[in-house]
Amino acid sequence: MKWDQHRVAEIRFLHEQDGPSERLLKEKLREMFRKNRAVERAYLAIAQLGEETGVVLGLAARFGPEEKIVTKVQTVFASVFNSSEHLDILFLTAKQETELTQVCKPFFSV
Repeated sequence: MKWDQHRVAEIRFLHEQDGPSERLLKEKLREMFRKNRAVERAYLAIAQLGEETGVVLGLAARFGPEEKIVTKVQTVFASVFNSSEHLDILFLTAKQETELTQVCKPFFSV
């Protein structure tokens, strides 16, 4: 599975992303994160990333960004959504997480 890394100058979190498919995704991700222990908190939100708006998985990771986490998340995501969908994964800074918690609660937290 291919993934690209991008830097975005500005991110604005809008609200939590929730629905039947998203709840299934969150449950599968919770299961994975409980086993992995590298992720401390996870959020699924709609965010404005520069000029685009989309779904973002925000992760507060114990050891910062890890390619292994991205690969595992992509596998779980692909098991729920079709291949034409994509998910932006954001390893949160403390400031970003503070901003995100104003509009969205974590669906996973240790």
